Amino acid sequence: MLVASTFDSETYWREEGSSRLPFIPDPSRSRVVMAMDELLASLCGPEDTLLTRFEMDEAHMDYLAHIGFHFKQLSANVPSHVPNLFRALYEVSETDERLKQFSEMTPFSVVPYVHELLDRYNYSNKLPTLQDVKRVNSKLYSADLAKRLLGSSYSQPVFSADELAAVGLELMGLSNGVLLKDPFGVAGKGNMLFKNLSSLERVVSYLRKQEQAGSSTAFLVEPFLDVKYDFSCQFSIDESGSYQIVGLQQIINRQFAYVGSQAMQEENSHSLIRNGYFDVIEKLASSLYKDRYFGHVCVDSMILKNGTIVPIVEINARQSMGLVSHRLGERLENGKHGTFTFRTVGSRHRFDYGQWLRQLDDDGVLYPNHTGEGIIPLSPACMFAGYGESDYPQTLSEGSFIKGRLYLFVIARDVQEQKSLIDKLKERFEVQGGKWYG
Repeated sequence: MLVASTFDSETYWREEGSSRLPFIPDPSRSRVVMAMDELLASLCGPEDTLLTRFEMDEAHMDYLAHIGFHFKQLSANVPSHVPNLFRALYEVSETDERLKQFSEMTPFSVVPYVHELLDRYNYSNKLPTLQDVKRVNSKLYSADLAKRLLGSSYSQPVFSADELAAVGLELMGLSNGVLLKDPFGVAGKGNMLFKNLSSLERVVSYLRKQEQAGSSTAFLVEPFLDVKYDFSCQFSIDESGSYQIVGLQQIINRQFAYVGSQAMQEENSHSLIRNGYFDVIEKLASSLYKDRYFGHVCVDSMILKNGTIVPIVEINARQSMGLVSHRLGERLENGKHGTFTFRTVGSRHRFDYGQWLRQLDDDGVLYPNHTGEGIIPLSPACMFAGYGESDYPQTLSEGSFIKGRLYLFVIARDVQEQKSLIDKLKERFEVQGGKWYG
């Protein structure tokens, strides 16, 4: 099986000409996102081959094999100016002989050019159509399905700046804030919280100008809820419509942005069973299948401080970070507590990753240390934003860094030990001349 991915799927599902919320561009982010495919090593078995945009560090591959992750790997060798890996592979004029040896390809999500690549290489696996995948991944669909299955939804769709102004004004008087969501917003982009009318009015004006220029508006408006914690349910639907629960993950968010997840505590899982949560998931899976979707699903849910369960916050009809976290925990925790997370880092050169791993091992930071705990670094390519020694930028100005992202799975007996391990990792990263943004 060939395992391949393009992350930031929502970018490719968004309709052209849609109004956008204000955002701050981050030019460095694109290369980091392109390098995230190496995270899918946790989903691979010995018979699988992971296709990555950039070369995987040999020392990293050796370390993963040492802790039990055995798989083969291929580098795509395609231009980095095309973010969508499937498009980059499809637009190469000659077929890649290496890719002909596989009978199936499993993508992280169905995005443009996935089906074209299936046809080009005669892969036999079936996938839902791109149009069906787009539809079920929209938060508008999630809100509508929640209303159909549960009788109500906290989310209310708005289709113009004027409608947003009216609905926002009404909700502002009923709650302590208004949350505005882009139908294809993700990872902290595309969500805005308004605590007062003046800030809401500024965004209404911003959207109105886009409408005057020809953009179409579609957003979801919600009251700002008092959340105890967020969690997600991973499951899969096969081609016949049968579904199977994979796991539950408690989500760690920071200002609406995903920063990590960990297995849900057993007593919380039992509470969900008692309160009929999985009955809703069963109906949700059936509805997705009726709407012609099958494959991996991650449903985001939450529990409010008053004890109310909100089963359907949004539907991610694709593989997910929650699935990656679940597979890591399934294979590594051995009864201990594991957390999947990341830190934003910066570097001025590509240091010797293998030597760094050896230093972490000597310091008792690398998993498994003498207590069976430690940190599993997951993403050297993300950490160095996809740059190797040969192409690392040589003309950085004084005090500037190439920004990257270090994904981790931390196995620790408690929160204090987890913090201690991450602090030591930070120290060892900074010794290499790197910057730890946190």
